[in-house]
Amino acid sequence: MSIENSLEVKNKISTIWDKCGNSYDNDYAHGLKSEKEKQEWLKLLDSMIPVKPSEILDVGAGTGFLSLLLSELGHQCKGIDLSEGMLSRAKLKAQENGFKDIIFEIGDAENLDEPDNRYDVVINRHLVWTLPHPKKAISEWVRVLKPGGHLIIIDGDWFHDSFSNKTKIFIGTCIVSVKEGKNAFKNVGNYDDELISKLPMMHDENARQLVDMAKKSGLDIEVRDAKAVEKAEKEIMSLGYRLKNPYKRTIIIGTKI
Repeated sequence: MSIENSLEVKNKISTIWDKCGNSYDNDYAHGLKSEKEKQEWLKLLDSMIPVKPSEILDVGAGTGFLSLLLSELGHQCKGIDLSEGMLSRAKLKAQENGFKDIIFEIGDAENLDEPDNRYDVVINRHLVWTLPHPKKAISEWVRVLKPGGHLIIIDGDWFHDSFSNKTKIFIGTCIVSVKEGKNAFKNVGNYDDELISKLPMMHDENARQLVDMAKKSGLDIEVRDAKAVEKAEKEIMSLGYRLKNPYKRTIIIGTKI
């Protein structure tokens, strides 16, 4: 993909997410919906980043989900994102919660404006599928890590071509549509076919290769699940939303050698 086409893709993506900034946290698995869910996220993050304070770069920070939790745990965070709309929400949440030291800036996950060997941890959540060049992004994340630092990728099987998942999502979406009197199949954040064609991790054959992709970046890799977080998320969902959200997360922790 040429530089011009790549910029066009990223501009389209940032425009989509700008429109979602104020409503993003309303969706399940996006924003926190219960105190139990929050505590499970805090425990999970604390288990992965036990050294405090760590200097952390939150790539694709969105509305500040990870940055705020990590700051609560005592870490020093900088969050970057392409979407000003999402970051505006993140800045407001940080202000409301008294986190004055978090830095939020516009930034490109594939072209970081950061020096080599800068951070103890580079982390992201639900980001990789939005990237036109995921391999390049991972190499950038590794570049800015200190030796011995950790890259943490929190992602899910959103695009694995599973008949079981597709069936559950269809039934759940039908239930939500009926109960809420709306077309739950329509999503403001949906990408059109042209955009999807330019995002490799939205295709099943690529989405299943994320762990191998991380391994090839030269990191020492550990893979974990997020079952406790997912259980807490599901506990407060109605049947329709539980069926709409059958996904399982994979957490890749890579150590820079």
